[in-house]
Amino acid sequence: MWQSLHDAWWRLATLDRPHSFPDALACRALQTAAAAYRAAVALRNAAYDRSWVRPVRLPCRVVSVGNLTVGGTGKTACVELIASKLARQGRRVAVLSRGYGGRSGGYWLRWEDGRMAVHSLDGAPAPLDARADPTGLADEPQLLAAHLPGVPVVVGRCRDRTGRLACERLQAETLILDDGFQHRRLSRDCDIVLVHARMPFGGWAVLPRGPMREPMDSLRRADVLIITKADETLETVGALRERLRAFNRDAALVTASHAPTSLVDPLGDEHHSLNRLDGARVGLLSSIGDPAGFEATVRRLHATVAWHRRFPDHHRYRPEDWEAVAAAASSGWPDAIVTTEKDWIRLEPVVRQGPPAPVPLWVLGIRMQLLSGEDDLDARLAGVGVR
Repeated sequence: MWQSLHDAWWRLATLDRPHSFPDALACRALQTAAAAYRAAVALRNAAYDRSWVRPVRLPCRVVSVGNLTVGGTGKTACVELIASKLARQGRRVAVLSRGYGGRSGGYWLRWEDGRMAVHSLDGAPAPLDARADPTGLADEPQLLAAHLPGVPVVVGRCRDRTGRLACERLQAETLILDDGFQHRRLSRDCDIVLVHARMPFGGWAVLPRGPMREPMDSLRRADVLIITKADETLETVGALRERLRAFNRDAALVTASHAPTSLVDPLGDEHHSLNRLDGARVGLLSSIGDPAGFEATVRRLHATVAWHRRFPDHHRYRPEDWEAVAAAASSGWPDAIVTTEKDWIRLEPVVRQGPPAPVPLWVLGIRMQLLSGEDDLDARLAGVGVR
């Protein structure tokens, strides 16, 4: 039901002109709500821009990674890339995450000695139920911690508090604020904003009429603009670059792709070449912000997509979800079921306790790769000095 509602909203949100009377009524209602939302955003931004409200300054440097839209631009992969770059510079880095999709809050993770170490914010060991039920933890922090060994990922709603903890107790010198462009309460030294290559040149409407969290002119606050998934729409990237320049001529402008890097059978602990997807007939399972992008990636690896079971972003998989997918694989007999690394974090407990998959289950790993502007990005990051 939730997926049907999300799909219906997304269709309206990206619709320029309604094609029916019911669509027109729904769009008018959403537009009324969007006008109130836009006014609230403008008032909030004015309060910070005019120093009516002063942001909190932490005793360390802060790099924010965010976007203007809801989901689907690849923030997690970008946070991983930026953290890796800063760590290679010798910085002591920590990531601050809001922890969307997790039941638990107020903890930090770090990959230590081949396992995920979980700690509460007061320094005590994590509660036993958090260790026993990894799905109680948010998926993106777990993925970041696994991909960034030794880098703590601190999770909590109050990010000025979690940031102070990371500085004082974890000796972090540079913090990466995950999904932080709208979190203006926390002062930052570098604002990195991601723009999906498929975004219209003028943007979409603001929430809830469209998927924009802020109008396009908010891009003037950015220090770095990254056009993500640029390899999917190469014919329009040049025009999008020029359009972004009209909003911000001083920001470093970077293009990036989200490239597949690994194919793993986690149940058999086997690593396969990406070539295994060439000519394969597969079923897809995902609950991410950009399921269409995931499907396009699989198709570019020359696989045939037999079906794609989509769930809302951060969906907490239930046994019946996996049973339905296993049944679809039994009747359709694809060569494999393919899912994402983020999905596997939430899917693993259900799969291991549920019916066996009738075909192999493969997890496709994807990383951000920079196509242009890397020197400009590195220069901006180098300018984020250590206090």
